Amino acid sequence: MLEDPTAHERRRRLARHHLRFAPKILTRLGEELVPHPDMGIMELVRNAYDADATECSIELVDSARTGGSIIVSDNGHGMTDAELTSDFLLIGSSRKPSSPFTRSGRRRVGEKGLGRLAALRLGRRVKVTTRSAATPGVQYTLGIDWDELDSAHAVEDVALELRDVPPYARVGTRIEIHDLRQGLSIADVERLTRSLTLLTGPFQTESTFKILWNHTAFGYEDLTSTVTDEHLQWAEFHLSGRLGADGSQSAELRDHQGNLIGTATARDLRSAVAGGRRPTTATGGERLFTSAPAAKFDLWMFNLNPRHSVALRDSVQPTPEIKSWLADVGGVHLYHHGLRVQPYGDPDDDWLSINVRRAVLSEFRPYTNNSVGALVVNDPEDRLQPKTDRSGFVQNAAFGELREFARSAIEWASQRRRQIREAERQEQRKRAKAQTADAEADFTEAKKALEEQLADNQGRLDGNFDRASVQRILTTSQLLADQRLREIKDLQSELLLYRALATVGTSTSVFAHEAQQPADRILQEARTVDRRVRRDIDPATVDDRYKPSLSAIMDGARTLQIFAKLPLELLVRKKRDLTYVDIDEVCLATLRLFHNFLSDRCIHVTHDLDGRNLRVRTYEAAVESIVSNLLVNSVHALTRTDGGLERRIHLATRSFVDKDAPWIRLTVDDSGPGIQDASTEEIWVPGFTTRDGGTGLGLTIVRDTVGDMSGRQQAIRNGPLGGARLLVELPASTTSAPAAGNTNDEGEE
Repeated sequence: MLEDPTAHERRRRLARHHLRFAPKILTRLGEELVPHPDMGIMELVRNAYDADATECSIELVDSARTGGSIIVSDNGHGMTDAELTSDFLLIGSSRKPSSPFTRSGRRRVGEKGLGRLAALRLGRRVKVTTRSAATPGVQYTLGIDWDELDSAHAVEDVALELRDVPPYARVGTRIEIHDLRQGLSIADVERLTRSLTLLTGPFQTESTFKILWNHTAFGYEDLTSTVTDEHLQWAEFHLSGRLGADGSQSAELRDHQGNLIGTATARDLRSAVAGGRRPTTATGGERLFTSAPAAKFDLWMFNLNPRHSVALRDSVQPTPEIKSWLADVGGVHLYHHGLRVQPYGDPDDDWLSINVRRAVLSEFRPYTNNSVGALVVNDPEDRLQPKTDRSGFVQNAAFGELREFARSAIEWASQRRRQIREAERQEQRKRAKAQTADAEADFTEAKKALEEQLADNQGRLDGNFDRASVQRILTTSQLLADQRLREIKDLQSELLLYRALATVGTSTSVFAHEAQQPADRILQEARTVDRRVRRDIDPATVDDRYKPSLSAIMDGARTLQIFAKLPLELLVRKKRDLTYVDIDEVCLATLRLFHNFLSDRCIHVTHDLDGRNLRVRTYEAAVESIVSNLLVNSVHALTRTDGGLERRIHLATRSFVDKDAPWIRLTVDDSGPGIQDASTEEIWVPGFTTRDGGTGLGLTIVRDTVGDMSGRQQAIRNGPLGGARLLVELPASTTSAPAAGNTNDEGEE
């Protein structure tokens, strides 16, 4: 007999089951997923924000010990019994996708409830008291005993009792976490304090959401002082930037008085973060961000040297207070939907890598201990996706573009600050030279007048000598001494730089000397292998299978020989003797030294040296440094990804007369991309570089060396070969020197 299909279907339905969860899953989702208790507590604060609360109060009761309590209460709209069941007790649920805005129009910031679960699990017992604005005549209480839940076979086996009681509390919600499993450490409280302090400030306008706490329990007499922005007035620079919803970018930098220093376009910002390189076609200079939400970026940068404040403002800044304030709030913080997102800007989270970049180069870059900033994001489409553990955002394209925007703005501001300081330094050097010359002239004149009086009085100073002359020589000598001290002070920073470079040079010479012998040995052994293989194997087979590898080994060994020889040649002792240097001879010698290096890079070099045997009173090493750095600069330009297919360098010298005095001009042209996305003055500034890993010091050394010779330098964006043209002009002399070879020629290297 056939079975009744209806009965069969009934048995199938009776066999259905549901997924059940062991209590251990609560530990996995709560305590282990959210690593720090402050992050869980902050999630309760966010829930209060989503409930349209204007105030949220946090109380710590004996929280430093096991068994203490944490109480979080708010004056939001509270919860009905249905909302308690469908929202609060449903882990992993969120109203955000279906209802992104609260009743008052706030953008919801709460997520899946895992942070809330982590906070509730801090204690063994939880009591929730809530009174809804929708049902003000009733108040609900809910108790959770975690020990009972943890001992159950499954979570759903333990019923949670919801009681309605006559209302005695205000509309809102109060969550009491009792019998803490572990007391909050000092680090936990400090993290929580910082998170609460920065949740809505100190950078934002007046907030409609206020946090209250019992200061004594937090270990502070008053934390409200850290929330204010009164210390921002002492910032030396203020950087502000905007990222538009359409992907457009801009930035501006102002000084302590609010004066505009400079503005940047999207092209300027991208050029800055690329170290001055011209953006490639794939990442065009005006490329708009397509994924990032709109944002506003502000960064205040401080100088914590008290003497600097006196010189800048003629007033003493409260440096200890500013340092303490920056220790609490320093760093760049990210605000999303009006609230700060952790961990961005935390002491151990340098998410923009500003400390790393400052350590690599430039005291003009800010770091987290001398700057404070906020990146305020307007993200109505929720392009930024929070991580499950609430520790920031998923590293998607939107977040990557947002971070790139902030980094590029900081880098651009650092370059502008460096340019300003370098211009000031150059102006100071000019003034110092002029003042020194004036002081020397006054001293010489006063000394001459006194000597004449001494001669008239037969070497004696009697009652008839001119006291004014003596006073004048004393005054001018003091002025001269003071001016020399200023020059020495101005040169101290340069001295540190050149000491560092000297250390690099010394180390390089040691390594070069030690590398010569292995390079020679490799070349010798490769030739031996080639010779022996040809004896044992058919030469045609050798050429086909082994010759390419052997040739590559020998080419590499020759290159190693070049690199070993180059620093040793540059550091020869006699090149540091003061003499009359023939510029043409040094140019030819340097080209010979660089010949293999340039040939390996397929760079064709021509020269036209016509210095007319003029010489410069200086050190050969100084002229060699100028020529070498100019050549290396051209090599970098030619070997960049956006360099031309034809790699050419042309070196030329010419003599000319300026104000009846002989001069010599050195010109270096190349066929690279030229000077782009930077001014022709900016390329000489210390730290400016067009390549990753560059020091930005090569052309600065040229500029300073030329300045020491009372010469001048110039850059032209595009010369005859299409690339940059760099010129150096030096005062020369016709003083005879040892005979030189014929340098009045045209030739090729």
